[in-house]
Amino acid sequence: MRKGALAIGWRCAIGLLGAWCLSPPALADMRVPVVSSGDLLDVRVIEPEGGAESNAPLVLWEVNQYGDLPGPESVAHELARQGATVWMVDLMDSLFLPRSDVEVRRIDGAPVGALIARAVREERPTVVVGADRMAVPVLRGMRWWQQRTHDPSQLAGAVLIFPSLYRGAPVAGKEPELFSIVDATNLPVMVLQPDLGVYRHRLLELRTRLLAAGSPVFVRVLPDVRDYYYLHLEEPRIESLDGLEDVMDADEARATRVLPRQILESIPLLAAADHEDRVREIDPERTTPIDRQVGLQPVDGEPAPDFELTDLQGNTQQLQQDFDGVQIVNFWATWCPACVEEIPSMERLARRYPDRLKIYAIAFKQSPEHLREFMQDFDVSFPVPVDADGEVAARYGAFAFPTSFLVAADGRIHYSVNAGIIWDTPEVDAIVRELLEIEPE
Repeated sequence: MRKGALAIGWRCAIGLLGAWCLSPPALADMRVPVVSSGDLLDVRVIEPEGGAESNAPLVLWEVNQYGDLPGPESVAHELARQGATVWMVDLMDSLFLPRSDVEVRRIDGAPVGALIARAVREERPTVVVGADRMAVPVLRGMRWWQQRTHDPSQLAGAVLIFPSLYRGAPVAGKEPELFSIVDATNLPVMVLQPDLGVYRHRLLELRTRLLAAGSPVFVRVLPDVRDYYYLHLEEPRIESLDGLEDVMDADEARATRVLPRQILESIPLLAAADHEDRVREIDPERTTPIDRQVGLQPVDGEPAPDFELTDLQGNTQQLQQDFDGVQIVNFWATWCPACVEEIPSMERLARRYPDRLKIYAIAFKQSPEHLREFMQDFDVSFPVPVDADGEVAARYGAFAFPTSFLVAADGRIHYSVNAGIIWDTPEVDAIVRELLEIEPE
């Protein structure tokens, strides 16, 4: 155990997170070979003006699966202004992979490991950064490199921003499964977890599993923001992060502005922690992603957890214990496109069975003020209760959004779905009629 700029032009595009402009990755500053596959990683180097000092931090930024976006670009330039060198790598682009959540979780450890192996030759405090699902190849890359180095303390560790380390969304209400790399990671890790994020209530489990594996794990909870917060910056801020409040939500602007400092502060913490020589075994049964379940899925009929929440009109909403019909408990959020898209069809279904169907559209970690303004665009008859701290969603085991549970007259959950669906199709209607014990039409 040991202790341990390229002149740029601009282009604009329409991406998964909206319209954005950024510097073109046409010419890489460096190419790092991945010997096992023959691939080359295109590395864009962002350095302090005048060059970095010999012992200045080196940040290996693995670009999110959505590609180069203004937020990471802007944060990287701020890191450079604070003295660090940033190597930005778009794995999906370098490896010619489609930009899907499944593909990013299939990347093995060789690409990130090869980048780490090249970086530690610089003999500088080095950290690898990844967000969301990119946390999976980041941890795999650390382990890959750990297997091949004689001095694991050469790498400070990893900074994971709102990491998604799960194999995929299970049947709604069932416990999700972490990738086996979590239980095989024993190098230092810093987790930056938004307090309003989807996995906030699962943070303790992740920390416990990393600690059990031997990882010195540090956690920083980011108040008042949700996942993807810095990715919501729609235009790059290369010269300064001042004035972000003029172009994005005030809380997200504050969190984005301090993110570079949080990354840099993590490096000495990680570097001073124990760095294990021993490489942990990995469970091959939990290395691949699982397919997401689509459509209403039959479940075992567990009793539906009760709840008591206040809706947008100030009324208390809770499951009706003696209701002779079907109750749909739906968890959604305004930032979720699939959640919003299913609202009209959900309303059409509600009107089809006005006396025997109740819908509770429970808003996950959102303010009533924002919801009231948002719901002005919708004409719905069902209540919108507010799950301000996500406690009810956690009790139901909601993992993805939207997630819905169909509760029959016996008070048990008989069907669930963890995706947006069209609620007034013949297929859904047949299931509702089955639970209502009405003959098929």
